[in-house]
Amino acid sequence: MGPLVDLIDYLREGGPIMFPIVGVSLWMWALIARKAFQLWSLKSRDLTLEEALAYLPGQRVEKEGLRSRFFILFSRIRERVTKEEEAMRIALRKEKEELEGGLRTIKTLAAIAPLLGLLGTVTGMITTFQAISLYGTGSPKALAVGISEALITTQSGLLVSIPGLFAAGVLSRRASKYYADLEEFSTRFVANLPKRGD
Repeated sequence: MGPLVDLIDYLREGGPIMFPIVGVSLWMWALIARKAFQLWSLKSRDLTLEEALAYLPGQRVEKEGLRSRFFILFSRIRERVTKEEEAMRIALRKEKEELEGGLRTIKTLAAIAPLLGLLGTVTGMITTFQAISLYGTGSPKALAVGISEALITTQSGLLVSIPGLFAAGVLSRRASKYYADLEEFSTRFVANLPKRGD
């Protein structure tokens, strides 16, 4: 109960701005967890060109190939094998959208958190000045309420933003590396497709 009570007191001292900060934090970390699971659950085993070419019409598809990291991309290319390069571009674009999906939202939420903290700082200072106008400087307790609100919201906004931006950077690098591998392999795949009439 002790830590829970301390947390509740901390949120209360931070004022009403703490509620949107907490909401942004929960939303952001839910997206981070989902994106991390998506990126780290991708099959890491590289597919050989011979295995990839087995996806072409008339070729035998192995069960292991169905579980490989590039199956979705090659199944899309297979649908339009008569226009190999165009099919590759379309498939790569779709894969890139899926890989980058959610990353922009994570970065936006991480950027919003310190702004909410700044808003809390402003409201806390307003509370402080209102206390000064009512009680003068002779009531430290009244002044402490506004100052506490200002500092706690600033701290909370930064505590949400900094790890959020770090996580977004890690996820972005992971997605970029995966896409670069996918793009390189796909180019080689199309280059090795059997020519019409072969």
